[in-house]
Amino acid sequence: MKQLKIGIFGTGRGCDIAENFRLLGCEITALCDFNPDRLAAAAQRLGGDIAQYQDFDSFIEHDMDAVVLANYFHEHAPYAIRCFERGIHVFSECISNGTMAEGVELVRAFEKYP
Repeated sequence: MKQLKIGIFGTGRGCDIAENFRLLGCEITALCDFNPDRLAAAAQRLGGDIAQYQDFDSFIEHDMDAVVLANYFHEHAPYAIRCFERGIHVFSECISNGTMAEGVELVRAFEKYP
């Protein structure tokens, strides 16, 4: 089975999730956080040759199979939709949408970009 390449968006809570994905045999290939200190600390904690981004647009250009969304909970839907548009799978570490409208938009995007 192919080793999945995972990106982590939001390194505060995302580091713990990254370690769990590693236990499952996944490779953490990229980290993204707007806070440079938190990003550097996460890279050091996870070790290895992990790409680091402070900009989500550059981050989703990285070669990866899935993104863990561990950013602010009320922002998951728009970022998930942007991942779906690029064919990237998404794991939301909490509820994925704050409103029913966002939920509908999220489902439509998922169905449009399988």
